[in-house]
Amino acid sequence: MDRFSITFVCTGNRFRSVLAEAFVHQLTIGLPVTTQSFGTLSIEGAPPLPEATEIALACGVSVGDHRSRYLNDASLDDADLVLGFELAHVRQAVVDANARRGHSFMMDEFVGLLPPYRPGDGTEDVVSRARGIVAAVAARAPGLADTHTKGVRDPLGRSRKVYRDTAIEVRELSLMLAARLFGVTDGGSLLPVPSKLRQRSPLRRRLRLG
Repeated sequence: MDRFSITFVCTGNRFRSVLAEAFVHQLTIGLPVTTQSFGTLSIEGAPPLPEATEIALACGVSVGDHRSRYLNDASLDDADLVLGFELAHVRQAVVDANARRGHSFMMDEFVGLLPPYRPGDGTEDVVSRARGIVAAVAARAPGLADTHTKGVRDPLGRSRKVYRDTAIEVRELSLMLAARLFGVTDGGSLLPVPSKLRQRSPLRRRLRLG
């Protein structure tokens, strides 16, 4: 079966891209869509950050089996859509992982350029329709040097509130992506980000930093 492939790229492949991959996978269950994620740092086999694991579980998905993957070891020339969270992620995907420029965007940029979903006449399948939408967006998207979207900030080393706020942004973008690209109207399968994250103990913080 032909499938539409989405690749998410962040820095360490331990928070933003992990959550986006899990969220979009959950939202597109039953559709011919595959998701994967990578990081721009040379980190292989690291688990998600504890905050990512906690937030994912609260949202009804699991990322416990995820392990980080290095972008430069990947070949993304066949990826239908590559979404980064900072401009550097997109550039590295294109330059070092052979992602096609017309298929590579910052996530907030791409979602902002997507038109509202309009049901077709039934002659196009999900994959063909999504590929056509990507091509249309690429035709009017700014170049890498002209992109002015802010991206989605890296919460690493910041407060628990920043982790939560970043996850909320990733979840909202994932919901809009699934709705506008695939017509997913049931976002209820993806529960909200918890109102408050658990506080780590001082010992746990020291062990994490050590």
